[in-house]
Amino acid sequence: MYVQRNTSRGKNGKVYRSVLLCNKYREDGKVKTKVLANFSHLPDGVILSIENGLKHKAETLVYEKDIAVEQSIDFGMFFLLHHLMDKLRITEVLEKVMPGQAPLLKAIIIGKIITRGSKLGIFNWLKRNELISSKLGVDIKNKKVDDLYFVLGYSSLMQNKLERKWHLYHKPKAKEVYLYDITSTYFEGTQNELAAFGYNRDKKKGKMQINIGLITDSGGVPLKIEVFEGNVNDYKTVNAQINSIKKEFNVENVIFVGDRGMKIRYNLQEMDEADREGVHYITGLTHLEIESLLKTDIIQLSLFSKDLAEIEHEGTRYILSVNPDLQGKDLDYLKSVHAIVEEEIMGVKASWENRRNKNIENVKRLKAGDKNKDLVTGFSQKKLDAYKLRTEMIFINHKFKGYYEIKEISNDNFIIDFKAEKYQVAKQLAGKYVICTSLKREDMDKTEVRQQYKNLQNVEHAFRDFKSNNIQIRPVYHRNEAQTRGHVLVSMFSYAIIKEMENKIYPFLKQWNKQNNRQLSFSDIMEDLKNIKLIVLNIGRNVQNVKFTVLGPIQEQVLNLFGLKKSVFDKAL
Repeated sequence: MYVQRNTSRGKNGKVYRSVLLCNKYREDGKVKTKVLANFSHLPDGVILSIENGLKHKAETLVYEKDIAVEQSIDFGMFFLLHHLMDKLRITEVLEKVMPGQAPLLKAIIIGKIITRGSKLGIFNWLKRNELISSKLGVDIKNKKVDDLYFVLGYSSLMQNKLERKWHLYHKPKAKEVYLYDITSTYFEGTQNELAAFGYNRDKKKGKMQINIGLITDSGGVPLKIEVFEGNVNDYKTVNAQINSIKKEFNVENVIFVGDRGMKIRYNLQEMDEADREGVHYITGLTHLEIESLLKTDIIQLSLFSKDLAEIEHEGTRYILSVNPDLQGKDLDYLKSVHAIVEEEIMGVKASWENRRNKNIENVKRLKAGDKNKDLVTGFSQKKLDAYKLRTEMIFINHKFKGYYEIKEISNDNFIIDFKAEKYQVAKQLAGKYVICTSLKREDMDKTEVRQQYKNLQNVEHAFRDFKSNNIQIRPVYHRNEAQTRGHVLVSMFSYAIIKEMENKIYPFLKQWNKQNNRQLSFSDIMEDLKNIKLIVLNIGRNVQNVKFTVLGPIQEQVLNLFGLKKSVFDKAL
């Protein structure tokens, strides 16, 4: 027996549908059909139940109360990340360099994105999702959390080989341009071999830190990452990074791009001639360096009125540019900070004057015959030093030290010199910047030089992702140097996947939000993808079924961006 659905159209165009219970039988050698019942009047749910009963008549019918969800697995996000890991050839890199440890390292890289947690958190996630562990080739039942730490430490020993293989697949497409920047991340605890107190970009007072140097191509694809002790100055890492690019990536020509704090020009002067060969730089100038060029008349303020001016002096090209948006912000910042500093200086001076007036009054009282020996008639040196320190800290805290000078703070005078001329120069330079390069015009024109310098924002964006919920590199809890380096290396590969996702999802979000008048973010999409679950159902005593949750409209559209259809998911089961 079976359920047969019929559709016919009348002469008036009306559509007629019928649902019949039929049975096929053979008579005189011919197959005939007999209608046993008409189900057309029955609800769809009842008809579906009858159909299922007929299809599975050998099975035992199950009550609703006997259907239970055994497990809900975070399969959707994992499947996308695993797909991207293969596409970016991260899987290939790991399997070629560390075949024995590749499955667990892949699990850590993916788990870092999904859980945003510690190695223990990743381990527990793998234990909860054994299907994912098996898909990665990890026998999680026979693993301990210490195995994750071991793999991290081992990956740091293989870091050069991993990065060399990674670079082969992702080497810069044009002119060997390498962008470099450095950031810091703080520690919980004090036992790490690399941790030290230094310039803390995370604004975490009292926390030790490490410094992290990241090298990317001009598009921001991470190529190499390095961990330095927490008290190392940025510019002292430059030469070692240039040498490692040439040696590890086996390249002869390097265009090294770094911000003005890297002091690249001066670092190159300290390198051996052989190491300097084939190395060119693109960097920005500090305000002090720009002022020096103005004083020596190498450049003039009038040149900044053009969109992009260029001056060449003693083999160095200077590209001058103006950012109108930044110009207004810089001027507002200068004015507001100047006003704050002046107000705080007046506060210190008012305190000094109040104390000085009391001292003068006490002198008069003593002259008038007052016998009180405890009357203070002048500032102690300790008190004067305290006033100087308070004033100095105002300049330092507001980064305005270059515009003021303490001339005298004594018993009789409180004199602070405001360098008005220098302040005026700073106002004139608001929104203006100078890029310098050792490249010749025929090797790279001024427009591309500026663009390559602007591309440093790709590295800054990477660091924001490192520290955001996308990867959550901080805080670092590792004590072992090798594990710390492995932790940072894993974060680089996790970021490579995140960046690939951002490249597709951000343009989609921009258009989708505009069309739907919404404000969905990248984080919202990430959470939505995590809601694609693989559900393991227990049906009765002996039957188990596996189903994906129904894809929502946004989930389906996002997966389509990466070429993943529903049919691809079904094949993964």
